[in-house]
Amino acid sequence: MNQEQLEHLISRCQKGDNIAFQNLLDAYGSKLLAYFYRVTGSQEQAEDLLQDLFVKLIEKISLYKHQNRFEHWLFRIAANQARDRARKLTSRGYTASLNYDGGDGEYQTLASQLPNSDELPQAQMMLREEVDALNNALAQLPELDREIIMLRHYGQ
Repeated sequence: MNQEQLEHLISRCQKGDNIAFQNLLDAYGSKLLAYFYRVTGSQEQAEDLLQDLFVKLIEKISLYKHQNRFEHWLFRIAANQARDRARKLTSRGYTASLNYDGGDGEYQTLASQLPNSDELPQAQMMLREEVDALNNALAQLPELDREIIMLRHYGQ
């Protein structure tokens, strides 16, 4: 979607056009869901965050001024929402982590969630090692640096 189309879509959203909101969801939903999933490690939590984000978007879209930075603005709201959720979970005694499954309390890495296959076991093992190394490197970063990298990757 080019900038002119996006501005028109946002303008329609600001006027309360439900179809325009659906179009925004279609345009940005998968990127936002991937971002939330990567941050929480849980599909269920990612879906909840995405739903909450679009409710928040409906409330805040009137505040957005067309500055050619909609995606940045949207992902800033998403990052704040993810951070708020992590704070709430931490205050309730849950541990927030990039690798937290959320469902059964087990900690998992992305590599442990890859499908098992007998085909090309060496390639699969190398991929698992690379993903584990990436997860370990991300986990060692300060929270703000990790968030910047996640936003840069998923916010493009």
